[in-house]
Amino acid sequence: MRPFDARTTGEREDSLMRELGALEREARRSPALADALFERACALVPVMPLKVQIQTTTRCNAACAMCPYPVVTAEPGFDHAVMDEDRYLRILADLGGGEIERLSLFLMNEPLLDRRLPRWLARARAALPGTALGLFTNGAALDGRRARELAAAGLDELCVSVHGFDPATYERVMVGLSYERTRRHLDEVLEAAAAGELGAMHVQLVTGDVPEVAATRELAPLRYRDRIVLKGFSNERAAVGVDPGLVGGGCGDAGGALCHRPFVKLYILTTGDCVLCNVDWRRTVLLGRVGDADGPGVADVWHGAPYTAIRREHFTRAAARAAICSRCDYAAVVDRE
Repeated sequence: MRPFDARTTGEREDSLMRELGALEREARRSPALADALFERACALVPVMPLKVQIQTTTRCNAACAMCPYPVVTAEPGFDHAVMDEDRYLRILADLGGGEIERLSLFLMNEPLLDRRLPRWLARARAALPGTALGLFTNGAALDGRRARELAAAGLDELCVSVHGFDPATYERVMVGLSYERTRRHLDEVLEAAAAGELGAMHVQLVTGDVPEVAATRELAPLRYRDRIVLKGFSNERAAVGVDPGLVGGGCGDAGGALCHRPFVKLYILTTGDCVLCNVDWRRTVLLGRVGDADGPGVADVWHGAPYTAIRREHFTRAAARAAICSRCDYAAVVDRE
């Protein structure tokens, strides 16, 4: 597993995926036992998801070359939205009863465009004191002040996407953003960190592990270099039928790796709808809705029939409803050393 992904993988998830992988391989060797082995796999699924991502707004301010956002959000029928605060608080209350390891308030968006974020992070910290709170941002709306607000709210990990350390590469990949503006903001953030103003919040700069981007690391300021981590690009654009743009870092067929997402991670849109994963930009698979006043809880959706059916498709490698999974190389990208 890549170091970036290993850092966010806890012992429970690692152990679970090892057991599930062993059962899935046995099912491939003995197809007649597949149903019984899948039942054993279902018994291993945690009572609540180990990781949760919540989309508080659908907006983004960039058109990155590896991301479907600018295409999908411009299509007829797509409506931008923000999550209702009452829904968010009901979801937090529901999550408080489980052992959630990581909560991230971003999904298919630029989270810092939501000005409620520091307050919402503080509510999450109060509701889930033992849960790691993470955030991924393109950094355009980040500066020293915002970083201090996020740290004060209880954010544990701030990941800033910096795909290129020279203006030409950065602006070719992160279309619509300014490298010089991002550099100024990052300098403020790292100065605040050096002064101890961000407490224990971990700041890292995430760079795409593709040759044209990774090669620019040597151009990064020295103060950045020990914070840079490489992250493989999966083929999100190709998986949803969008021109590939920047070629990802995939490594072919994912037949050797069982995707962990349906077994450990829940993705919640602004509407409360639970989508298959962060590759399913067109929302082709919805697995239930959480946060309604009188609706099902997270555990109900997590163990409901739609989720069970998707897990069966993954376990048997027979994508039907989740056809998008047959076009996705995420599992292979993450599994790559």
